This record gives sequence, C-alpha cells and structure tokens, in this order.
Amino acid sequence: MVYGYIRVSTDKQTVENQRYEINRFCKSEKIKIAKWIEEKISGTKAPEKWQLGNLLKIVNEGDIIICSELSRLGRSFFMIMSILSGCMERGVKIWTIKNNYR
Repeated sequence: MVYGYIRVSTDKQTVENQRYEINRFCKSEKIKIAKWIEEKISGTKAPEKWQLGNLLKIVNEGDIIICSELSRLGRSFFMIMSILSGCMERGVKIWTIKNNYR
C-alpha cells in the first residue's frame, strides 16, 4: 500500500504545497496514493502522539510512505533517523520528493 504523508507545524501553514508535490511525483511515476495522512502538529511532539505514529504501527513490509521531505517526519535528526531505522527493519519504504530519498 502507498501512503501520502503530509505534516505542517502550525495552523498558519498549508498542506497544499506538499500535496501538490507528492501528487506531481506520483503522476510522473504512475503511482497511486491509497491513503493520505495529514496532520497539523509540532515536530517537538513525540511521534507516538502523531498520526504518523499510528501509521507506523499498521504499515507492512513492502508498503511505501511518500512525503515531501525528510523534515516532515520529525524535528530532530535523531527522531528522523529513529523512524527511518524502524521502517527499514520492517521493510517499509520511505520516499521523499525534495530530498529524493529512497
């Protein structure tokens, strides 16, 4: 299953730019997003409190999470690396648009 993940930190930010970039990428790669996860939450909160934390509990080997950039996964390098490590251990792929991370 392919998930689109969008996070903004404040109510003053919009999810539309991230959605546009992900949709554009998916169109060029002929990928269909099965489910979108959108949230407005500060990166300082623990990922377990995010919708991302819930998503990470249900994804399975071979699933893909596409986000605009790595910074959407967390505020600190350590937090991002922890999420990436957990996904790698479970065979879940994280793809980003801006960083071209696979």
